Amino acid sequence: MRPDSRPDPPLFVVGAPRSGTSLVYRALALHPDAAWVNNYQRRLPALSALAMLNRLGSRAPEVRRAVWFGADGDNAYRYNTKRSLAERFYPQPVEGEPLFEHCDVPEAWDGTPPTDRQRGLADLLAKTTTRSGGRVLISKRIGHNRRIALLHQLLPQARFLDVTRDGRAVAYSLSRVDWWPQLPVWWWEDRTPEDWAAQGGDPLELCARHWVAETQAIEAGLASVAPEQVLRIRYEDLVADPGTVLGMVAQFAGLDPDAPAWRAELSQISFPNKNAAWTTQIPPEQQAALAPLDSQLSAMGYR
Repeated sequence: MRPDSRPDPPLFVVGAPRSGTSLVYRALALHPDAAWVNNYQRRLPALSALAMLNRLGSRAPEVRRAVWFGADGDNAYRYNTKRSLAERFYPQPVEGEPLFEHCDVPEAWDGTPPTDRQRGLADLLAKTTTRSGGRVLISKRIGHNRRIALLHQLLPQARFLDVTRDGRAVAYSLSRVDWWPQLPVWWWEDRTPEDWAAQGGDPLELCARHWVAETQAIEAGLASVAPEQVLRIRYEDLVADPGTVLGMVAQFAGLDPDAPAWRAELSQISFPNKNAAWTTQIPPEQQAALAPLDSQLSAMGYR
């Protein structure tokens, strides 16, 4: 692909797990000019032509909305819910880690000069964008949190959206998802939450420490990116006024914030505030496990 035919720079969505990144990603992917990695290209990452399947969604918005957000339009995080076979085959935005693996882009960058294969990521993402019929590729992956500086090296004009959420709500939410207990914890020698619990540790404390580690990794990575290429939003502001916040994000990404089709779709989606659960569901005697959050909560204005 010639440089003068490339689409606009991509937008990388970063944030600690359970911070609302999936909700933002899918809401942005509804935009007619947005491109994204679909579930087919995730299986065959080098085949960017599969991005053409993204165009099907706009032809049946009701079906797309039900598959992406559930029957009531309020559940963007559907990875651990039962879905029909038809839903599983429907094109939808996913975390496109296989594309990064295909280009040998590691989850954590050690400062080693980028290789030619890694530099090929820019071309792969550009082809994915063009073949999907979009102008701006939106990429959401929790693994981006520790590769921000490398992504900035490979795509110097890329933009970064940092989605933050109160660490207490994140810790509670993370402690309740079924994929977390077996997940290797990168800052704890890749041991798992199951190992932590087996050693007598409080599972909620590990979740709290994970939020701190992820948010600090994001801060370190974004320090190398020009301020005008970074936008930070809060989950709390998003659920309070989704139209305004998503419009601001769209404009930052280079998408028309007032596109009629997009606004119509957003009006059909619910953005429930799920922050209150931790205050009522965590017993007072266990809230001491959240103490590792205190300093970072204050630094990020949550205290």
